[in-house]
Amino acid sequence: MTNNTELSKQLNLSISPELYELLEKLAKNNNTDIANIIINGIALFGIAEEEAKQKGYKLGIIDGDTVIKEIEIDLS
Repeated sequence: MTNNTELSKQLNLSISPELYELLEKLAKNNNTDIANIIINGIALFGIAEEEAKQKGYKLGIIDGDTVIKEIEIDLS
């Protein structure tokens, strides 16, 4: 990914107040801004698409050998 402003694109989107509140909370909890939360979310989605969809893997939250939560993402 590049930070070159000449190549950057600006995005304008409308989201619900609840989603905006969640983005603000995530940004505050991670000492960052909403743009970085969205960028990281897109990066995670890219991993999910590449690994989970194409290779048949699943995503999950794990603690040692214990699966805390398995995440199923419908990319159809």
